[in-house]
Amino acid sequence: MKIIRKVAMSYVYLNDEFVKSDAAKISVFDQGFLYGDGIYECFRSIGARLYHFSQHYQRLRQSAEALSYALPYNQRQLEEVLLELRQRNALQDAYFRITITRGRGEIGFQHDLKSALTCVIIAREFRGFAAEHYQQGIALRVAQIRRNAPEAINPKIKSISNLNSLLGKLEAKAVGAFEVIMLNNKNHLCEGAASNVFWTKGGWVFTPSESTGLLEGVTRSTAIRLCEEHLNLRVIRGEYKLQDLLCADEVFITSTSLEVMPVIRVDDFTINQGVVGSLAKRLRAALHQDMELSGE
Repeated sequence: MKIIRKVAMSYVYLNDEFVKSDAAKISVFDQGFLYGDGIYECFRSIGARLYHFSQHYQRLRQSAEALSYALPYNQRQLEEVLLELRQRNALQDAYFRITITRGRGEIGFQHDLKSALTCVIIAREFRGFAAEHYQQGIALRVAQIRRNAPEAINPKIKSISNLNSLLGKLEAKAVGAFEVIMLNNKNHLCEGAASNVFWTKGGWVFTPSESTGLLEGVTRSTAIRLCEEHLNLRVIRGEYKLQDLLCADEVFITSTSLEVMPVIRVDDFTINQGVVGSLAKRLRAALHQDMELSGE
């Protein structure tokens, strides 16, 4: 006899309403669907506290201003919506994604850009990644595709039009790698498809600078602060070549979902004899402590 298990119904927030997720719909004429004309932001809550939400909101507003969006909610209003959505979905530590598009329009680029925005907020329980990844480390692929040039697409816009990163992810999947490292159009190290990269050499910590065209991740800035203020390590930002990474003592990547993920292999190069370095462990522990102590 087939056993049917009931699945708890979740909610999303869609254009000023809490809607059951299977009933949430947007128009086929939505400009985000047709043209990738939209922005997004992902972040977490620790219990009922939104972790570093003010930084995520400022980046959302920065993206909105770059695309001439008038955000429909201020920070306090969004916080209230997020916490209500967390409660409706009975979440403990939540992972949120806010997506805002230009809304319903017409086919072609001559339509009115003043249409009402579409706003969707999704919340689910944060599950993270398997412990073995942090214990054993991961492999990275150096992507053949290059990161979008900042002269072409402003990296300060966190856009839903993310084909560049998707193509990088497909490269990683094809060779069984966890993530890619992308170079920019000047052959400098830039970032992962959905992460920022760090490495150590001789007691120093290095990471690509904003001038390379990377997206300035909130977790990246937190990692830099924790290294300098809590671990007494100076972080040097600059324009680096791939060889700098391959000669590293230790490599790790960061993001909201990855936290601090250790890397033991880049293509065919083994990092630190294939052993997870101590800094990645210490920095992740410091990040967890920061989450627990955060007043946001």
